Amino acid sequence: MTAIIGTLDTALEKKLKALCAQGYSLYDQGDFNAAVRAFYQAWLVLPKPQTQYPQASWVLTALADGYHRAGKPRQALEAAQSALCCPGSETNFIALLRKGQALLDLGDTAAARIALYKVFNQQGQTAFSNEPPRYLEAIDDLVVS
Repeated sequence: MTAIIGTLDTALEKKLKALCAQGYSLYDQGDFNAAVRAFYQAWLVLPKPQTQYPQASWVLTALADGYHRAGKPRQALEAAQSALCCPGSETNFIALLRKGQALLDLGDTAAARIALYKVFNQQGQTAFSNEPPRYLEAIDDLVVS
């Protein structure tokens, strides 16, 4: 896990939050590619090395979510894996869910099942309630009813 090296100044954090708000608005409208562009702009606002800031986790998770909804599993996987390397990511079940979904979509069933099962153990079936059934079905044999 990467150590936190500092905090963002107020102006930078305000800009980051504004870009993410724009991304979430576009996401909610179903314009996932535009949302990804806004989230990526937020990523670029973070000073390097970005993954040493706690805000990086939620920006990368938003990117993974946007890429997943846009049907880009390779990019979703990369963003989700990066989010899981950021400070505070131990409880980031959304990034873990997107990682598992991307792995399944890319055909890596064994690794996908590990990630999806971890999500199930953290959040239960509710984590899958707004997702296509195939993701929960991938771990059906591991889940005790």
